[in-house]
Amino acid sequence: MMDNTYRFVTEKELNAQESSIYGEQVEQFNVWPAYILAGKVNQEYWEVIYDIFSEYQFFMLEGDIVIGNGNCIPLHLTKEELSDLPDGGWDWALEKAVKDYEKGLVPNTLCALQIGLNKEYQGKGISNLLISFMKTIALNKEKESFILPIRPNLKTNFPLIPMEDYIKWVNKEGLPYDAWIRTHVKGGASIMKICKQSMFVEGTIAEWESWTELVFQSSGEYLLPRLLNPITIDLTLNKGTYIEPNVWMQYDLTR
Repeated sequence: MMDNTYRFVTEKELNAQESSIYGEQVEQFNVWPAYILAGKVNQEYWEVIYDIFSEYQFFMLEGDIVIGNGNCIPLHLTKEELSDLPDGGWDWALEKAVKDYEKGLVPNTLCALQIGLNKEYQGKGISNLLISFMKTIALNKEKESFILPIRPNLKTNFPLIPMEDYIKWVNKEGLPYDAWIRTHVKGGASIMKICKQSMFVEGTIAEWESWTELVFQSSGEYLLPRLLNPITIDLTLNKGTYIEPNVWMQYDLTR
């Protein structure tokens, strides 16, 4: 049961000052390395969803303190598309949502992109409440499906293990080893498939050196903090590439 001191507000309900204040708080606890945010799709469309899908972006508050936040987008999917979700994952969903909107397609699916959690409130079940609110959005918006390309949080400790193997790991209780996958499974979600190219980041060597504060003197694979896979540096082509796999999961909205 949700503590009655907590409340949810969507971006659509906020005035400019509130939006700025809450957004600044999120930036303090939802910090990503520059090289994760540098993907072309993220750069082009992230700010757009706060404008055209403001009712799908939300904050969880205690007073005026942001406890957590969530970002979702509406998609139009055929039954065939839903049954065989693409390898594109996060990038695909973000771009498709905007394109669907521009085409005037009526969305029938909710896709979650991320949740953020204030570290001062970890261990209090806030993640479950954030996910629950996403389900509420899906139901209130009369969506038929709720999907999400999740980023398994403990995979960062095992960047050399293929995602296909990692998602099969279990703990002593027989539940998924990964804490974030486990949270969703316990909440009623099912693993659909791996999205092998959920996020794609490409840049020049100079850009990667700027993002990482490293100097790349040899071509090859490098491990960087918070990434699920190594990056590939090619000095000859003056290019660095990161391809991140995620895991498609789906909630049953009838439960």
